[in-house]
Amino acid sequence: MFNAFHAESKKPLHRECGFIRLQPGTNRVAFIIAQNSGLVEIEEGELTGQQLTLHTTALARTSFAKQPHVQQISRHIQLKPDGRLEQTVSMALEGQPLTQHLHITYRRTD
Repeated sequence: MFNAFHAESKKPLHRECGFIRLQPGTNRVAFIIAQNSGLVEIEEGELTGQQLTLHTTALARTSFAKQPHVQQISRHIQLKPDGRLEQTVSMALEGQPLTQHLHITYRRTD
């Protein structure tokens, strides 16, 4: 489960939960994600070395989901040599091209 918070106020923004599936014998990966905003997404891609790139193959939403509606999502996740994990998420909304939505750096803590 992932929780997004406002950088300054720390107010919760949205929550994502789901599953990661691997296609046996391949480097194919799928994310199946549900958000509390009413959006459900399936993203598929390939793990190459220390990088995972995913693109939406299906999107569904509740009939009363907030507009503008998401049309496409892509994720690029990379494990850096120093152990940091970076994720860049890009989204296309209705009438807008795919643009960077967020960039996250995860660091392991003891």
